[in-house]
Amino acid sequence: MKLQNITARYGRKKVLKNINLTLENEHQIIGILGPNGAGKTTFLNVVLGRLNTFKGKRNITETISYMPDHNFLYESMRVETAIKLFKDLYPDFDEKKAYSMLKTFNIDPKTILHDCSKGMHEQIHLTLILSRNTDFYILDEPLGAVDPLHREYLLKAIKEYRNPESSIIIVTHLVKDLESLFDRILIFNNGEIVYGATINNMRVNVENTEENSPKKTTTSNK
Repeated sequence: MKLQNITARYGRKKVLKNINLTLENEHQIIGILGPNGAGKTTFLNVVLGRLNTFKGKRNITETISYMPDHNFLYESMRVETAIKLFKDLYPDFDEKKAYSMLKTFNIDPKTILHDCSKGMHEQIHLTLILSRNTDFYILDEPLGAVDPLHREYLLKAIKEYRNPESSIIIVTHLVKDLESLFDRILIFNNGEIVYGATINNMRVNVENTEENSPKKTTTSNK
């Protein structure tokens, strides 16, 4: 996926400013970080083809499975009905994988979504999205409604059930919970990508900075 000189406005305000970004499917987990209003949502809308009022070039040929940060299923549905719906909609959907994930989460397929907690909704959403076989998965705040006790289960599921031949883009503000998951990060601020690096390069830079920093000396008075 390639974005060239992407600029987008809402009214007079620029929400994306000359974004240039190429993301290859290198089987990585990529974190997109930044404060509210930094441009992350608009960036996602451009990538997903939901926003056409922008300047620049968008070239995306990869398949994408997207999980938004809100409920996208009818509350009156049973979980098994949602699975059937995805199977009918997407030829790349792996029904066997979906039921395996539900078993991991200890969720009965006959459960009605209205009776599910927020954490269960997140688990069901993740099940549906990761059960597709696509080049990229985009997860928007996947842990936003999950209590700390259940986050570990979701992180484990993301690692275990992701297609190993795919890449995952995670948009989040919960850096502390996900930092061990990322291979690469992009930081947005004020409509721009202000930082981008692989985790390995970040560690090398930190180590070099520490090695080259002035050593503190102490003196003692005798």
